[in-house]
Amino acid sequence: MKIFVIQDKLTSNLESSAKSSFYQFITKSQQDGESVNAKVEEIIAQTKKSGDATLIKLSNQFDKTKFKKAADFVVSEKEINAAEKLVDKSIKSALEKAFKRIKSYHEKQLPQDFRYRDKEGVELGNLWRAVESIGIYTPGGTASYPSSVLMSAVPALVAGVKDISMCVPTSAGAINPAVLLAAKICGIKKIYKVGGAQAVAALAYGTKTISKVNKIVGPGNSYVAAAKKILFGTVGIDMIAGPTDITIIADKNNNPDWIAADALSQLEHGADSKAFIITNDENFAIKVVAAIHNIAHTLPRYEIIEKSMENSAIFVIKNIEDSAHLANFIAPEHLEIATKNPEKIMQKIKNAGAIFLGNYTPEAIGDYMAGPSHTLPTSASAKFSSGLSVFDFLKRISLISCTQESFNKLAKSTSTLAECEGLHAHKLSVDIRR
Repeated sequence: MKIFVIQDKLTSNLESSAKSSFYQFITKSQQDGESVNAKVEEIIAQTKKSGDATLIKLSNQFDKTKFKKAADFVVSEKEINAAEKLVDKSIKSALEKAFKRIKSYHEKQLPQDFRYRDKEGVELGNLWRAVESIGIYTPGGTASYPSSVLMSAVPALVAGVKDISMCVPTSAGAINPAVLLAAKICGIKKIYKVGGAQAVAALAYGTKTISKVNKIVGPGNSYVAAAKKILFGTVGIDMIAGPTDITIIADKNNNPDWIAADALSQLEHGADSKAFIITNDENFAIKVVAAIHNIAHTLPRYEIIEKSMENSAIFVIKNIEDSAHLANFIAPEHLEIATKNPEKIMQKIKNAGAIFLGNYTPEAIGDYMAGPSHTLPTSASAKFSSGLSVFDFLKRISLISCTQESFNKLAKSTSTLAECEGLHAHKLSVDIRR
């Protein structure tokens, strides 16, 4: 892990530092990796054309399954019930607790319809309606995530989505029983053992076995992200998920082992994961790097961490109060603020997927138990987007109602603007009523 000592005073305009090595390091980390679009477009075309046959073929090819017919990749109710018996009671209890907390948090997000009559007598308003059907993609590659099932499904359930399908890639046809239990807790019954770009295409277009959905949510690998990007418009999507990342603002009063562990919690996800640490003390930075290396060697996913550390860095700045400028430029998926007065720095943060305040709020609390969905904007997209929420599963419908009297008050101006734009049928639709 690199250490950059930044001598210049940081401001909200980091463009003046464009030639600096730290600036170039961050910018490079935000760029897209190798494009897989050509391969993904081919998979999408095959799935659209051959449906279930393609899902069988590609699952057998990539996931070491032995599917012979479509029924083989459908998870039965019997299989779901059997999985529950295999899950330790402590894990079941933790999943149920997480479900309740996530549900409680998202219930507070629910917006209200409103209607009012303005001074011209026109009735206006907003109506909120749930998306009718969604598909959840649950990762199942180098690790499987029952927590991701909850974090994707619960906001949808709270929003009122009635039809939920779930696709999860398998290893030789096996799914982590905890993933199936999480699905059962959420009431998901339509579960399919397919993954990759072909799963996204199947949800977008529908096959004989898998129903077409209106929106697809959930993170995946580069093939899944590319498929979602290509198919947006055919189907709605939540976001384009890139490599996970964390930024930690920490002063020298922290325990370096704690900060190291928090960085490692993201670095173990994948070889392209990133961790950035911002501090105002170089000696503390050196201690954190040493702690990261010492702890990493004890972790089962060390080979992944060793690679992801190459994408990561510690930035030593003069004034910890200026850390917000650097954090806003990074626009992290996860931002921990472990300083003497984290609230003060938080007020300056404009770009972050989620903020974790104080020494006792590690990012892992947000991943599993806090309440907000852990599906968050990556690759600096926090500059323009938000984490998954109830709003991703709701549509806002505008409502307009005119009486004859209120219509007459708007008609002349409406007709004038229609004529200005050369849309004469628009003008006629108003004038014919006057």
